[in-house]
Amino acid sequence: MEAMWMSTGVSARDLFRLTSLSQPLAVAGQYFYVENRVDEAANGYRAQLNSVDDQGHQRVVATVGDLNVQPAVTATTVYFAAKVGDQPAQLTQQPLAGGKAETIATPGEAVNTVLAARDGQSLYFKTTETTEKPKLPNTEKFPVTRHVTRLINKADGYGWLPQRVTYRLRRFVPATGAVEEIFQQAYDFTLTSVSADGTLVTYLQDDQPANDRDFAHGAYCLNVQTGAITHVTASLAQGQFADATLSPDGTRVALVGNDGQFGSQTVSDLYIADLASGQLTDCTPDLAADLVPDLAGDFTQQVGGKLVKWLDNDQVAVLAAFHAHSQVYVGGLAGVHLVDDTAQQIVDFDVVTPDKLVLAVSRQTLPSALVTVTVADGQERLVYDPNAAYEQTHHFAQPQHFDYQAADGQALEGWYLPAQTTAPRTPVLLYVHGGPHANYGEAFFYEFQVHAALGYGVVFVNPRGSTSYGQDFENAVNGHYGEGDFTDVMSGLDYALAHFPELDADRQYIAGGSYGGFMTLWTIGHTHRFAAAVSQRSVTNWISLFGTSDIGFRFNPVELGSDLFDEGGLASYWKQSPLAYAPQVTTPVRLLHGEWDMRCPISQSEEYFTAVKRAGVDADFIRYPQSFHGVSRSGLPSLRLQRIADMDAWFTAHPTVQNND
Repeated sequence: MEAMWMSTGVSARDLFRLTSLSQPLAVAGQYFYVENRVDEAANGYRAQLNSVDDQGHQRVVATVGDLNVQPAVTATTVYFAAKVGDQPAQLTQQPLAGGKAETIATPGEAVNTVLAARDGQSLYFKTTETTEKPKLPNTEKFPVTRHVTRLINKADGYGWLPQRVTYRLRRFVPATGAVEEIFQQAYDFTLTSVSADGTLVTYLQDDQPANDRDFAHGAYCLNVQTGAITHVTASLAQGQFADATLSPDGTRVALVGNDGQFGSQTVSDLYIADLASGQLTDCTPDLAADLVPDLAGDFTQQVGGKLVKWLDNDQVAVLAAFHAHSQVYVGGLAGVHLVDDTAQQIVDFDVVTPDKLVLAVSRQTLPSALVTVTVADGQERLVYDPNAAYEQTHHFAQPQHFDYQAADGQALEGWYLPAQTTAPRTPVLLYVHGGPHANYGEAFFYEFQVHAALGYGVVFVNPRGSTSYGQDFENAVNGHYGEGDFTDVMSGLDYALAHFPELDADRQYIAGGSYGGFMTLWTIGHTHRFAAAVSQRSVTNWISLFGTSDIGFRFNPVELGSDLFDEGGLASYWKQSPLAYAPQVTTPVRLLHGEWDMRCPISQSEEYFTAVKRAGVDADFIRYPQSFHGVSRSGLPSLRLQRIADMDAWFTAHPTVQNND
């Protein structure tokens, strides 16, 4: 579709012009941060370290190789993980006063999660060592077999998990230049915090790493001097924790996680653990917000992932998601109160002072920015907008939020992004998010802006099953795929058609990826109202997904309400599979899928394509090489642009509805 109004909207190629910010770190009046961009010539992603102060004075800090991430700053030096070419990322130091960056080598070990003790006397970092190549395919002259013995043996975005691997916690001592090994193990872990004096560290790992049927993921505190390890979350046998942060005095740990009651989709709370007594307190049992925000988007890169930080020894700041936007709460054992409720996504944050935070944010019409917020009054102040020059010459489509009700009265919300065109009538593109346990919301969505600039009115909603609306809403889809969630999506489209008269009912299109791809195919199996559909990296057959997805055997039973091998399980899985309704499809459909996808393997699209093509449906199938499940967010940039072009071409080739109900 070609926009009739040649505006300065967002074009697909603007992916190479826009930048995003992440991992802010406040030190001595400076805000260090990672600035991310997409490199067209290299067909890859780049990240450098910069700094800015409250007056807007900017400085380039580090540009070593391709990626410079995980900054940790002492009085004289910034440390970070630098990745150069195909070599493993290495710990690197850069004097703040200027000069040449130097590598602190750990040969054969890839470095991540770099943390400095506040006293500057020690630096901790995690490394991963393996000689195995994760991605598929790996062409070798004399290939070796892979002997699979674990249920969990692959991971989308990585490939086959290494079978011979060592994970290490290391410490660097600046005064002596020594690199020390604190511990090593065969199981992965996530380093999350270090005490001010460097004697304690916290980390997350599976509670039973050898048991692939146990999904408890707990928090641990290591006393580096004595070697003693405290299982901080031991009282929650099925707990699943996403962050853990030591208090400044090292006596307590603030945590974000849950008790695992509803598996991986359990809404998370703030906990505080007393290390001396072992008491673990849930500080937000009645808070409606979810403290593990999960906004569906396609723009941010290199997210740090910290969710909770201490303001002082009693109070913490914690991120949350509520009704499709981020929030900041402040509090402690007695509870929390809301500080920032701006309609935006908070990508990362840091504590500047007990009364001031720095946030890396994104809004629907602000791709990325660094702002500060005052805890006392919640007032935000813009510090740095990396795309300010771009925004002076480009116009973003302006979203229109709407509230509506599904047929059964369920309250829902959605957004309409008008086409950037002077045409009196415009096609409407209904876009369904993945998950299903994620949510659209108040964040910049590059692809939606491109579709609007191409002349489509984009409608997107949060059906039941989405996050940020509470536990009951999130659970509502389980065992009921294609029921209430289907009517939620259709009701949202009906609302938009009724309230935005420029939308053309004869040119309705639908698209989505992952769960959104499922819903796209489910929809065309149950209605013929759409002129065309594009399904991306979809689930089409829950039966075959059970044993082929990297998460199928544990995801499917929760989502579908039964195990495949329970009585009635096979029939239930088939009933909830779009493939079962392929004989009813008449809508022209294009299937897009990454060839390396391990979440929803490409065989899912192969099955569906065979079924509808055999039945004579106007259908085709595009395979994206060297692409995992996240091709639209972190895939090869050239293929991200190609994918949008492939969608537009399919819709343009099918200008009107061929069959109506």
